[in-house]
Amino acid sequence: MSSSRILALSGSILAVLLVAPFSPVQAQSKELSGIAKDRDANGNGVLERSEAGGPVAANFDTIDSDKNGTLDGAEIRAFFGGGPGQSAGPPATVVVDAVIEEPIGQTTPVVGRFVALQSGPIAARIGGPVLKMNVDVGDRVTQGALLAVLDKERLELERERYGAIVTQQNANLTAARADLGKRQNELKRLEAIRKSAAFSQARYEDMIQDVASQRGQVAETRAQLVQAETQFKRAERDLMDAEIRAPFPGVVSATHTEVGAYLSVGNPVVTIINDIDLDVEADVPTNRLAGLTNGSTVGIRLDDGTKTTAKLRAIIPNENSRTRTQPVRFTPKLADLGKTLADNQSVTVLIPVGELRTAVTVAKDAIIERGGQMSVFVVRNGAAAPTPVTVGDGTGNRFIVRSGLKPGDKVVIRGNEGLRPGQRLIIIDQGKSSANDKTKG
Repeated sequence: MSSSRILALSGSILAVLLVAPFSPVQAQSKELSGIAKDRDANGNGVLERSEAGGPVAANFDTIDSDKNGTLDGAEIRAFFGGGPGQSAGPPATVVVDAVIEEPIGQTTPVVGRFVALQSGPIAARIGGPVLKMNVDVGDRVTQGALLAVLDKERLELERERYGAIVTQQNANLTAARADLGKRQNELKRLEAIRKSAAFSQARYEDMIQDVASQRGQVAETRAQLVQAETQFKRAERDLMDAEIRAPFPGVVSATHTEVGAYLSVGNPVVTIINDIDLDVEADVPTNRLAGLTNGSTVGIRLDDGTKTTAKLRAIIPNENSRTRTQPVRFTPKLADLGKTLADNQSVTVLIPVGELRTAVTVAKDAIIERGGQMSVFVVRNGAAAPTPVTVGDGTGNRFIVRSGLKPGDKVVIRGNEGLRPGQRLIIIDQGKSSANDKTKG
């Protein structure tokens, strides 16, 4: 069964569900019936915009013939049942799409690949036996997730030892400062009696030396305390490093050790691939680089046909003398793909050839050709209006419009084969147009 037959059948079913069978007398009545009556939540005898649903909501403004913001039974039956004035017959169920203005230009496909911005082995920062492995190949991890744990007993003892040294050096520093204070006080007393017969010059000079010596002792003890505190912080850091954590999110692609194995500093524990932050790298022919400028946006296409865009990030100045290509990096718009990607997964990059230009385009499915004349059905006041058009080259799934249409026009792309001029339309889906991928030729 063709798409137009299916859409027409859908419209018939919708019409039966929305309005009960009616007679000519009932057709003129404003009373709601069928599902329309059930949706009248406030019981005021008319459908308000908030109460409408499905095709009634999609075509509310068209059905509202008196433009009072509500729908009565006569308006609904006239629209869905071909009431008075509907010489074109019952309404047709269609899908429409917008005529748009977009940048177009020829492109040439270049095979590229996704490149993980972060990937590689996660190494041990300290040595020790592996006490626990928390992940296996294929596990997805977040940044900071615990991957493995080394034996902590020796490290905890080291931390306690240096903690005790810090305490001891704090006590030594306190004692040295107290001794310095005592000697400084004695020196002040000697200075106070310098003019008396009891003053001893030799004793005074010895005390000056004692104070200087004690200041040196305080400085030495302070340095020993700083050294002890540094050793304590290092012991704490080693204890933290006994828990090996993921530095970035991703998927574990390999494990390199197991419980009971001894790791030295720098030994790999697991390998992680960040499949969230990805670039696209493509080897672009050097003679095609002229079409790429800073910030250029290109189309990319996966093997399954999924499409999105990517922005030029960098052209690497390293030409392959055999292929006459240079690596180019793009930042893809991954949110549009909605799927998990893999490092080194292939992707087609559409490199522009020449300058882009702006043109009005229409979906190819909207074009109807009869007797050598091309036309489309434009939606005007909820009805089908046949409009002759002239089109140019194809660009993806669209044609360039030379005449007959303007940006913003809504054209029928499904259910247009059997339409008649002036026939009412039930729009069941609003197509969204976007710039297409264009391949050379």
